Amino acid sequence: MVFQPAVDFINNNDKFILTAHETPDGDALGSECAMYFALHALGKTVRIFNADPMPGKFSFIDSDGIMTTLESENQLPFDLEDYVLIILDTNDIKNIGQVSTMVLPRVKDSLIIDHHDSGGSVVKSNLIIREASSTCEILFELFTELKLSIDFPAAQSLFVGIVYDTGSFIYPKTTAKTFDIAHELVKKGVEPNYVYTKVYESNSISSLVLQSKVLGTLELFMDDHIAVQTMLKSTLEECGAFYEEADSLINIPLKSEQIRVSIFFKENNTGILRCSLRSKDNIDVSVIAQHYNGGGHKTAAGFKCKESLDDIKSNVLKMLEKYFTA
Repeated sequence: MVFQPAVDFINNNDKFILTAHETPDGDALGSECAMYFALHALGKTVRIFNADPMPGKFSFIDSDGIMTTLESENQLPFDLEDYVLIILDTNDIKNIGQVSTMVLPRVKDSLIIDHHDSGGSVVKSNLIIREASSTCEILFELFTELKLSIDFPAAQSLFVGIVYDTGSFIYPKTTAKTFDIAHELVKKGVEPNYVYTKVYESNSISSLVLQSKVLGTLELFMDDHIAVQTMLKSTLEECGAFYEEADSLINIPLKSEQIRVSIFFKENNTGILRCSLRSKDNIDVSVIAQHYNGGGHKTAAGFKCKESLDDIKSNVLKMLEKYFTA
């Protein structure tokens, strides 16, 4: 059974550290919170450590402040060697930031639970279901296998992850099973409108100014089939917006029927440049992300840029040429 190794991993251990990928999104954070609540229900000791802070719009699923940004080894339990690590929503250990050096080498065992198409596998007991809509969808089934009764906090966290990673139930991996699970979570008391408002309608006024600035950088390539937007650190500072408030801007060009690929180069407040990619139809952007040691899905992927903006833009466009030339 695909879930049995993960069930055994959880049942056979008592102390857990949870983490997810850098710049955690709704599925990563929803997975962590839901797993935290589930493990607590089983009487386990649990800590959450992430490489980057939680965006404010997701704080409603962490009312008890269980998320910790790992900045120093002094934050870690003194008996870290007695803990196991669960890595959620990424199957690439290079994508968990400082947790990969401060925690992973010292814990007694680790487990990956993920649904992404790319990346590696470092533990034989990993639970990776690539056809799942989200990591939260996998966790719902795992909790069922563990015979856990999902309470409201866990249900809301799972719903957040599913809504976020399905684009509100429209992305290609959304299936009948996804809707069945969402139905069960709503029966637990989750309010879809409340979740949507928190996740998608809680940005600042500054984010609107940021959106106008980013849209002003729009460039079109390949007979208007590829859209490129750019956000620099200086733009963030000028607008007074938060980096995570730019997350949804990559989707705006895809609202045009002609646009088949949307590319968003975004620089955070510390100057780290990332490239996000979205596509339609048969265009596999995960291949590009993997080429640059990133990851994701066929139609949604990304990576951290190590070249200059001009060089990486030119190279990514060249890799997409095959889709737009005879």
